[in-house]
Parts: sequence; C-alpha cells; structure tokens
Amino acid sequence: MQLQFPLIGLVMLAGCASYQPRPLEPLASSLQLASRRLDNSQLQAFINNTNLPAHAPWNLDKLTLVALYYHPDMALARAQAESADAAIITAGQRPNPSLSVTPTWVSNLASATPWIFASVLSIPIETAGKRGYRIDRSRHLTDAASLRIADAAWLVRGRLRLALLDVYAAREAVRLLQQQLQLEQAIDRQLQQQQRAGEIAETDLLAAQLGQQHVRLALTAAQKKQTDSEVMLAAALAVPVTALADISLDFGEFTQLPDLKTTATGLLQALALRQRPDVLASLADYAAAQSALQLEIANQYPNFQLNPGYTFNTGEHRWSLGAGSIPLPVFNQNQGPIAEMAAKRQEAAQRFEALQLRIMGEIERAHANALALHNRWQAALQVQQNRTANLKLAQDLLQAGELDSHAVHLAELEQSLAERGRLDVLVECQQTLASLEAALRQPLSPVMATVLSAPALRKSPE
Repeated sequence: MQLQFPLIGLVMLAGCASYQPRPLEPLASSLQLASRRLDNSQLQAFINNTNLPAHAPWNLDKLTLVALYYHPDMALARAQAESADAAIITAGQRPNPSLSVTPTWVSNLASATPWIFASVLSIPIETAGKRGYRIDRSRHLTDAASLRIADAAWLVRGRLRLALLDVYAAREAVRLLQQQLQLEQAIDRQLQQQQRAGEIAETDLLAAQLGQQHVRLALTAAQKKQTDSEVMLAAALAVPVTALADISLDFGEFTQLPDLKTTATGLLQALALRQRPDVLASLADYAAAQSALQLEIANQYPNFQLNPGYTFNTGEHRWSLGAGSIPLPVFNQNQGPIAEMAAKRQEAAQRFEALQLRIMGEIERAHANALALHNRWQAALQVQQNRTANLKLAQDLLQAGELDSHAVHLAELEQSLAERGRLDVLVECQQTLASLEAALRQPLSPVMATVLSAPALRKSPE
C-alpha cells in the first residue's frame, strides 16, 4: 500500500512530454532570408529530384520549383496540414481515468488502527461511437489541409508567372525604346542638317525633337518599371533581388502563344470542376461537417463512468464495485449543437456550389478573352510583317539610289513602333493565358503536372 501511489506517480511522469523552447530571433531570421541564393545545394537537390531536365535554363518551370522551395506560403500550408495531422491524435485519445484518495486519521480511536484510506477510481466510457466520429472529422480536415498545399502552390505559381511576364515585358520595352531613341536621334541629326541647309522649317525640327523627348521620358519610365518588376519577381520567389543578379532568365514561355482553338478547354473545365485541389478540399470540408453532425447526434446519448473503489477502515479492507454515474438528458437532448452542425453542413454545401460556379466563370471568362485576343494578335503580327516588308523595300531603294537614308530611318522607326504594338498585345495575351492556367489548375507545361500534385507537395523540401 505504501509503494502503490509512488509507483503510479512514476508511471505517469514517464509518459509526459517535455517542453523544448524554440525562440524566434528577428535578426537571425532576417539574415537567413537575405542570404538565400539560387545556387543553394539543397535547392539544387530539390530541383534535381523532379522531372526537370538537367541544366535546364531559368525558365518559368525551374523558377516555380524555387518558389515552391522558398516561399513562406508553402511552409505555412504545410504547417497547417501538420496541425491537422496532430488533431487526429487529439480526436483519437480516450478519456483518462481519475483516481481520488482520501486519507483520514481518527484521533480518539484506541483499540484499532487509527487510519482510514478511501480511494475511488473513475473510468469514463464513451458511447455511440463518438470517438470514431471525432477521428473521421479530423481525418477529413487533414485531407482538406493537404489539398490546400497544392492550391497554395498554384497561387504561388500564378503570382510568379505574372511577375516573370512583367520582367519580360519591361526588358523588351526598354530594348525597343532604346532602339527607337537611337532612330529618333539619327532622324534629328538629319533634320538639323536639312534645317541648316534651309530645306525644312525650324518648327519641323522642333516637332521632331519634342517626339524624341517623349521617347526619352518613356524610356526612363520603362527602366524604372524594369527595376520594380525585378523586385516583384524576387518577392514572388521569396529571395532577395540580389539572388537574380547572377542568372540569365529564360523567357521562352512568353515569346509564342499556344493554339487555344485546338485545346480541349471543355474537357479541362470538366476536370477542374471535379479535380481542382480547392474543389477536393471543399469536398473534404463537407465530409468533415457531416462527421461533426454525426458526432453531435451521438452526443444525445450520454456517456457514463464506472467508479470502483477501495476503503481501508480502521483495519478492515472494503471493496466497492461502483455501478457508475449517468447524466440524465432531462433538460435538453443536445438539440442546439445538432442544429448548429446541420446548418454548418448546409453552409459547406453552399460553399462548394459557389466555388464551382466561380471556377466556371473564371475558366469561361479567361477562355473567351483568349479567343478574343487571338484576332488582335493576328492583326498585330500582320502590321509588323507589313512594316518589316516596307523597311526591306526602303533599304533596297536606298541601295538603288532612289531613296535617302532619312526615309529608311523613318521606315525603321515605323517597324520599331509596330514591334512595340505586337509586344503589348503579346503581354495581354500571356496575362490571359496565366488566368486560364490558374483557373484550370492544369499546367500548360507537362513537367509541372507531377510537381504540382498534392502528394508531391505534402512533404517539406527542407
């Protein structure tokens, strides 16, 4: 009897977890973030474990892997999934029994042992399968959290695609404006010669110089936008902008447009409405709401507990079986929580339908915009081809002595302006394609199909 309670205490202490502090240091964290590089060995190992070809250029697909490795949204989604995993353990725990001990000393008892020890062991017993419903609910929530990792990956890729497109558009705009400025300067020199020779009025020269100033201002704005776009690209990758200084970005993804008329968009839309990760996560949320309703219905039936006991009473050993106590559902039969969970289930169903309708709208809008832009793209290409043909004709006439260099410079300027117009339409088309890919949750690149799947993203790359 003397060793019973110390042994019970030792057994309880042996199963206890100990606290391990993990303080956050803002300075250390900021230094670690600032030191991120694209040549990190662990990052390279993560990239090499995918289907991406060895020595692949730094294109959209490869940069997507960088974002999946570094971006905090991915780490947060994985942490939320781990929390949901831990909740399964909580849901599956059986209630612990409790032991109460009451030692009593009888001071005026002379003929017997003056001690009375009373102990009661309370063993709670759940009924109606409540533990199973709790586990089911937690498992469904874990499935939803795991699927939202894939959805977070799509959001990360979507932001990255637009950021990389902005860098491409800004660099191309700077290149074309520099080209245009050089042509404007060459035209200005020719006009100055003509003005000095009295062939044109000074107002014609001033008008040309004003156009040159407009181009110079546009070039300054484009250079600023290029700097801003590179900063935004680094933010989309979750790396400092200095990490982009030593790499050559590949914009091959944006130079051409796929033929959307041959793309089975209807089939992809049907797949998206059934298989998008956020759709599957919403279904898991609904299943969790159903399990929660089942749990509250089961809570109508009370649990009970057994209370066996032992009493040492002035030398006598007394044992009691303790039939237990049962709550009586007199004032309520858990109607309130049941009604709440039924409403939550209906809310989850409405959220699922609203999500599907939103997806349908996103896909149809993006596809319609892409088809509408197709005609503009063809027109821009035709204008550029015409200006290129006109430039070649002017160069041929220059060689034949039938045209002066001023006319050739004007033709070159028109060709540069046509190329800028083509670039504007190309960027708009690529933005629409980015919206379509994000709405379909189907990568236009087959390499990303496996990488962006939920099972592949569940494990942390670190």
